[in-house]
Amino acid sequence: MKKILLIALVLFGLLPASIAAAHDPIILTSEQQTPADGPLLVDGTVSFALYGSLEAADDTRGFRVNFNTGDPLYISILIPDLAPENMLDDMSLPFVNVEDPNGATVKLAITQKVSFPEPYTGTNYVRLTEFRGTAIGGTYLITVTGTSAARFTASVGEKEMFGSPVENIPNRDLGVAGVMEWYAGDPVAVAIEETVESVVATPSSETTSSNQSSLLIVMITVIIVIIVIVGLGFVRANKTRQRKTIQ
Repeated sequence: MKKILLIALVLFGLLPASIAAAHDPIILTSEQQTPADGPLLVDGTVSFALYGSLEAADDTRGFRVNFNTGDPLYISILIPDLAPENMLDDMSLPFVNVEDPNGATVKLAITQKVSFPEPYTGTNYVRLTEFRGTAIGGTYLITVTGTSAARFTASVGEKEMFGSPVENIPNRDLGVAGVMEWYAGDPVAVAIEETVESVVATPSSETTSSNQSSLLIVMITVIIVIIVIVGLGFVRANKTRQRKTIQ
């Protein structure tokens, strides 16, 4: 019985850890080529992962991020640890241009190649560069580009908080399913994005996320499993006591 309770507690304890390990995912569409066209992250300290695909040389994807003066600033760029991206030379890999509210632009070139797994989605990535600093108040303009077609992930912020407000994002409901299609390189993902954009009318400020529902379902499922495990333990214990009484 003690072993059953220990297993149940371990399962429940692992759930928050898996949730905390995840970024709030956003899928960039092919129409979001400039920061003005892309999503606006209302709070740049919140952890977001923006997944996109450069479809040809010099293609671009853009988004905007708001910061208050003195906020911690974190931006990194990743690629999936898959072909063809992990076969590209340094000059062909995606890079990031960051324009601050004063108009100063910094190019975040490749400074490292660190492979790591993402346990939340079961995917693998290569971190190409990351930048840390202190933000000035205002809106930062972020543009991702490169000399070759490639998938990329731009990561912003480090504070885990799902469902934070994001503006100009028509497809936030794609969630983890959208990430997995992007990771697989499935052309269906593009069709889904375009269909959602043309058919679904989503408010410009979206404050809910399918991830919250998914996580709630996972939590409920784990709780049910725990209850069943504990219940079976009590049944077995009762049967054991009954046998001893009969003997």
